[in-house]
Amino acid sequence: MPLKVAIVYNEPVTDIPLIDSGKDESIIGVLEEVVEVKRALLELGHEVEKVPLRLPLESVPDVLSKIRADVVFNLFEGFEDLPQTEPVVARMLEETGIPFTGNPSSALALTLDKAEFKKVLHRAGVSTPDSVVLTPATVDEFNLNFPCIVKPRDDDASQGLSPANVVNNADELQTMVEKVSACFRGNALVEEFIDGREFNASVLGNNELSLVEISEIIYTLPPGWPRLLTYESKWFEDSVYFKETNVCCPAEINSPLRENIAGIVLTSTAAAGCRGYARVDMRQDKDGSIKVLEVNANPDIEPDIGIALQASARGISYPQLIQKIVDIALE
Repeated sequence: MPLKVAIVYNEPVTDIPLIDSGKDESIIGVLEEVVEVKRALLELGHEVEKVPLRLPLESVPDVLSKIRADVVFNLFEGFEDLPQTEPVVARMLEETGIPFTGNPSSALALTLDKAEFKKVLHRAGVSTPDSVVLTPATVDEFNLNFPCIVKPRDDDASQGLSPANVVNNADELQTMVEKVSACFRGNALVEEFIDGREFNASVLGNNELSLVEISEIIYTLPPGWPRLLTYESKWFEDSVYFKETNVCCPAEINSPLRENIAGIVLTSTAAAGCRGYARVDMRQDKDGSIKVLEVNANPDIEPDIGIALQASARGISYPQLIQKIVDIALE
């Protein structure tokens, strides 16, 4: 049955064209998602309204209160440099009473803080790389083994990640903690760098989540380059990292490893309280154990990548995936 669908998303706060300095690329990625989701919804026969959200945050409840739709397709990823606004807007959507796609505010807030969520995963019996939260003033509290990766505590889309984030000594650690802390709200998450095989897997569902498929990230980088999903590898098509980072889906793995990964994925997303759709990023350490890097609630759903690629491997077209996400929201 045709539905009235409102697509809610964050409109860029600047009219400046794409520039090399970075964050504009991921922001424009949201707009590309809007285009693709709208196209799929129209193909499915639904009526679609776009609802861009702009700062100030205090204006958002009034905008949301004016929505007249059967369901909201939530593509809001947080205002620029304010990632914590993503769960805040989801909470505002909850207050409207209109069903909306993706994760509840609680799951978005929990998974946004990578350091705190690690504690939740550990309580659920899920292994993650050893880590510590540092600031420039507390670097002397470092007690891990090199190499390590230094990344923002509370951001996504590979924001702030470059080869230099993988550090091999105390001087490199100090420099990168200072840089990440200065650019990303004062805290840096430092993890022991796991250099084994890298997998990700997506789930769909409400109270009972089901695995979509497992992918493996294949790196063909020059010798000595850290095997890492950098910001360039996601957003800059002319970069070496973009060209030499590929995806194998389904991952070529044996049944025991597949079952192990599937169990870890379902345990991790359940611990986060996920619903709708989510993705789990993992690496295999030198002993063969799977370490969860993060759970990404409401991940990118552009065609041909991530969950859309994994759905396609299971015979689910992009419009069918979008319909499934809508149906889950309406359950």
